[in-house]
Amino acid sequence: MNDITTIEDERMAMLNQARKAIAGGPMAKAKLALSFGKKVSNHWLILMAAVLFDILALIPFLCVVFNLLFGLVLFLYFGPKSKGGSEFTRIALPIGIGSFFDFFLSVLPVNIAAALIRIALNDK
Repeated sequence: MNDITTIEDERMAMLNQARKAIAGGPMAKAKLALSFGKKVSNHWLILMAAVLFDILALIPFLCVVFNLLFGLVLFLYFGPKSKGGSEFTRIALPIGIGSFFDFFLSVLPVNIAAALIRIALNDK
């Protein structure tokens, strides 16, 4: 009886070790990549708002105002519900850097990019 439990313990230890090796392997990375598409599909409403704000941001010199307004909308959509992490790096930084370049180019999809960055950094 004692030999059976020892063999079972060894097999269980090998199984746990194999599970840990698989968890960090390519399958885990593939599942993580597929989950981003799932996250994006869950937040389609904010992406449609980003498209609308990017269309409005095509107006020269007003693009910065529309980008900042969308940053506020993005904060209200994600900010108060999230726990931990800095909303500065998740929302304000992408909007700010994107608005700087958008001021000169005025055709960059800054709001869509900021929304996708925020969705990617979402904790859920």
